[in-house]
Amino acid sequence: MNRASLLALGLALTSSAGAQLADQALPEDHPPVVGEGVAEALARQTEASVPGGHAEEASVPHVNFIDERIFGRIERDGIPHAPLADDATFFRRVHLDLIGRIPDGGEAREFVADPDPAKRSRLIGELVGGVDWRDRWTYWHLDLWRTSQNRVGMQGRNLFHDYVADALLLNQPYDEFIRELLTAEARSNWYVGPASYLVRWAVFADNCTEIMHEDTADEMTVMIFRHFMGVNLQCVSCHDGVNHLEKVNAWLTARKREEFWAQAAFFGNTRVLRRVELRNTQDEYLIDDRDGARKGYSRAAPSTVRVARQREGLVRPRFILGGEEPQPGKPLREELARILTAHPQFAKATVNRFWAEFMGAGIVDPVDGFDFYRMDPGSLAEGWGVQPSHPELLEELAQDFIDSGYDLQHLHKRIVNSSAYQLSADFPAEWKPSYARHFARKFLVRLSAEQVYDAIVKATNLHVPIQIPLTDKRVRYMVQMRGPADLRRSASIGPQLRQDLQFFSETFGQANREFNEPTRQGSIIQAALMMNSNLVKEKAKPLDGSYLSSLLASNAEAGEMVEALFWQFLTREPDERERRAALDLLAERGRAAGGEDLQWVLMNKMEFLFNR
Repeated sequence: MNRASLLALGLALTSSAGAQLADQALPEDHPPVVGEGVAEALARQTEASVPGGHAEEASVPHVNFIDERIFGRIERDGIPHAPLADDATFFRRVHLDLIGRIPDGGEAREFVADPDPAKRSRLIGELVGGVDWRDRWTYWHLDLWRTSQNRVGMQGRNLFHDYVADALLLNQPYDEFIRELLTAEARSNWYVGPASYLVRWAVFADNCTEIMHEDTADEMTVMIFRHFMGVNLQCVSCHDGVNHLEKVNAWLTARKREEFWAQAAFFGNTRVLRRVELRNTQDEYLIDDRDGARKGYSRAAPSTVRVARQREGLVRPRFILGGEEPQPGKPLREELARILTAHPQFAKATVNRFWAEFMGAGIVDPVDGFDFYRMDPGSLAEGWGVQPSHPELLEELAQDFIDSGYDLQHLHKRIVNSSAYQLSADFPAEWKPSYARHFARKFLVRLSAEQVYDAIVKATNLHVPIQIPLTDKRVRYMVQMRGPADLRRSASIGPQLRQDLQFFSETFGQANREFNEPTRQGSIIQAALMMNSNLVKEKAKPLDGSYLSSLLASNAEAGEMVEALFWQFLTREPDERERRAALDLLAERGRAAGGEDLQWVLMNKMEFLFNR
């Protein structure tokens, strides 16, 4: 059977669940975190299968205060909501969200068969805080912070990765963890893990050796406010907000460039030096705050990246949210770390970012677009609406995070244990765009580049060891890598496979961490790769050690093979139409060739690429 015929079979294998996936893929105002191109293609593939009208009331338990707020607003506004996802869907979803990989098919079947009513909560407790959870969220943090070996050196990157991984595994309080990043000092970031966070943002003069002090302070300030306070100060680092940001952010409209300089002045005594005297490198740095090393932040300093500064004198440090100044005689970065992590916005920005990761959109969206003049419904800026979809829930989530001692594992468990998180993506009524801000169903999210590849190797059990450069460590999954550069530099991967892996991951939106960020936008090239790439076709074969070869060796009957492959790839059983089509394929092609073709078909089903 040729690939065109198999693709036709794949379309025939669209179940009623798959049809609902297509129909509900993308509401009009769904946030752009979803792979929109793929979702729209899926929506065109299948006609709508859910009739219009109002849904019957879906009864879901209110597990915690999240549910009280989400369903309380839904009930108050009189709109329908999805029912809870079934056990199989939940099992796949929670594995992808918490550890970044699809689950084992056999384990999924055992979970579905387990009658324990507390099994979902038990599973969450087993996943959160484990080694696989640590790997997934370490990779996520380094993507967020764009920790590139071309900025901090391969040694610095590897050390920083291990430092972050250890902090997560030990469940270090998140505020303490971030304070360490902001206050780290090091003769070399290749020997002190947390130093690589700030030196990553060093700005150079035209000679590519000298560090531009004020520019570096500016860049560090922009990034820490994006990452930890949920606001982008980039625009006001060059000019006042007035006459520039009126249609973007009311709070930023009122900010002046001088205020940004005052915030950046917390780095006024911070010295960053490129260690070119040690070895021929561009990626190793010293960072410290020695007395006399710097004399503050100058209004007259030249710039290589921003609008020229045209004033005189030094700027006194002053926190841009509330105006707090450092205590006399205290180190400025320590004061910055203290003020920033103690500010209520630190907790709000943190819980909102992780909420967006689990729910598909933030309570404030985008997550680095907080407008502080639009938080309180009782005191809105003129002409603006309330920004958070659920202001009270944002406050309560942040306070719960603070009360837990800034416990990240507690936050993850709190969100994914809620019924709001566990709702189905299938909506039993006509969907209206206004429902999106209610979180009335699960938003579909395309898998990240790393998750797509890891899903393929997890389902087929055909792993290619990836060696971490400068170490003897080998990993099986992309999410276990220290960064995307490992694909280019791994000694365990041959030249052709290295090229194939790079192109595959970059096409699916993998970040290089130097000048771009991860994306889940879809493209026709992704579909072509899933259908025709050597990478996918090789993984579909019944090679030694593969999942398919184990099925063949077990002499499983055709029906058992079909069941097992559906659970392994899609975490569900086939419906009757799918089962008949798959059995016909095995009968026509034989168990080995037919199994290979069926695996190819399952990898090319759209639901394989989506977390629902």
